[in-house]
Amino acid sequence: MRVLIISVLISIVVKNCSSLQGSCRASKKCCDGKDTDCAVQKADINSIIMDLSDEPCYCDHGCLDMGDCCPDFKEYCGVLDCEVSAWSSWSPCSSSCGAGTSSRHRTVTRPESNGGVSCPDLHQAKACSEGSCSRQQGGHSRHDSAALRESAMILPGKYSQLGEDKYDVRQNLKTFREEENDDQYCVVFRVDKGTKACATSKDTKKLRRGSEVCVSCESKATRPHLGDRCSGHGVEDKTTRFKNVITPGCHGRWTKTAVYDKCPCPGGQDFIFV
Repeated sequence: MRVLIISVLISIVVKNCSSLQGSCRASKKCCDGKDTDCAVQKADINSIIMDLSDEPCYCDHGCLDMGDCCPDFKEYCGVLDCEVSAWSSWSPCSSSCGAGTSSRHRTVTRPESNGGVSCPDLHQAKACSEGSCSRQQGGHSRHDSAALRESAMILPGKYSQLGEDKYDVRQNLKTFREEENDDQYCVVFRVDKGTKACATSKDTKKLRRGSEVCVSCESKATRPHLGDRCSGHGVEDKTTRFKNVITPGCHGRWTKTAVYDKCPCPGGQDFIFV
């Protein structure tokens, strides 16, 4: 009988002690900064039987960096992690045709405090496309008058950086992020007139009357103030000017016929916008 009573008492004591193991609330500890005296031993320090494998947890704010906080540290010491709402729906594409951007947002529902986890990104953007501009009907946009006055500055397609595996010294940096060409699109032009200088170089000989050429607009050539398009990309079924920047005297006029996500010409892009 005596053995049974002792066993019951021991089980009650063990149960009560285990409920307080590693507890900032039970020890009434909550310290600023790093404080080694703000440790909580999981077992009762007055316990007769000591567990040599027992390691303390901490109730100081330094435990957030060390990762050895007691389970109830954040709750008891008022450490609140940032909480945010769900993402909003993606916004409509910024471009009515061709390449554009779409974005979504979320808001902070509870800011972090007392060293809690900081808030994540609240804004995201992605590239989008509403299809070929050549499919649209019924007049031109208000931006077309400006586009009609632009002269396309172009380079031969061999200077394109798409698909090339070039070494970038920045790859050694931990924060390096490879640039993506999500804004790329391709404009097809019908050449109405090209100067004789264009015929003197194999890189520009396609710039002759009646030929169709594909001109790639790559991310590095897009202009934010033009709605993330390339300067000189023209207006559908309208004549605009072009100039090749490395062949002296090579310039002329062409008419924009279509816009695609990728160049449909047999050899890919014939030229690129600068």
